Amino acid sequence: MQLPSSSSLQKLIFWECEGVVLVPVENGGGIQENNSLLQSLSIFDCRKLFSRWPMGMGESETICPFPASLRDLYVWKEPSMKSMGLLSNLTSLTSLSLESCSNLILDGFNPLIAVNLVQLAVSRCNTLAADLLSEVASQRAKLFPAGYISRLEVLRVDDICGLLVAPICNLLAPALHTLDFSCDERMESLTEEQEKVLQLLTSLQNLSFFWCEGLQSLPQGLHRLSSLKVLRVVRCENIRSMPKEGLPVSLRKLAMDGRSAEIDEQIEIIKRTNPDLSVSNY
Repeated sequence: MQLPSSSSLQKLIFWECEGVVLVPVENGGGIQENNSLLQSLSIFDCRKLFSRWPMGMGESETICPFPASLRDLYVWKEPSMKSMGLLSNLTSLTSLSLESCSNLILDGFNPLIAVNLVQLAVSRCNTLAADLLSEVASQRAKLFPAGYISRLEVLRVDDICGLLVAPICNLLAPALHTLDFSCDERMESLTEEQEKVLQLLTSLQNLSFFWCEGLQSLPQGLHRLSSLKVLRVVRCENIRSMPKEGLPVSLRKLAMDGRSAEIDEQIEIIKRTNPDLSVSNY
């Protein structure tokens, strides 16, 4: 499939287009063209969209399928997407979501695509979330402008262990206010070092754990996150108690389903020192 040239197109969605295969347009054109105004692109469950696209692996040259004008890119369930090199020209991105792209690897990744990111979601892409952020952290001094400060405000990942390392959390600390951990079935509890690293996220206001079925306890150092306002714990059914030191007095909302009688008792004790705390199931 070759898309017609259209410099006025601003939003494009591919939805379950299982028979559609993109092929490079000679000398650009289509959505690849340099004067494109395309701002938002979403790809949902197309399966073969990039199956004939050069991935830039080995000696082949990377051809970027998307215009550099893109600000918002969402890709879900696209096994034909195999190289981050496909996105290497997208340095204007402010929002990037990559979900269930099981074959996608770091190969060809350009850390500069993170320079303007405000929202990032990476899940069910193996270790890609931690790999991306580690690469950005390690290349910050060499590739980014002097004095660069991360603009990332919202992050959703499925790898608690991979994220909670000092280089990544130091990178994220200035602006990150919302952190969602989802579908991490391996993590049982934080190590002492991971607890310390979590404290680096001094701007954090919203923290969520969704479907982390292996998680047996919440971080014990939550009470030290003095900016935290909202804590969500959903479908984490193996958690049996609240942190021993309680929750931060800054917390205004706790949403936690499947609470045991013991947890409810502990929450009542916490509310004595934080009467403004609102508690719900979701």
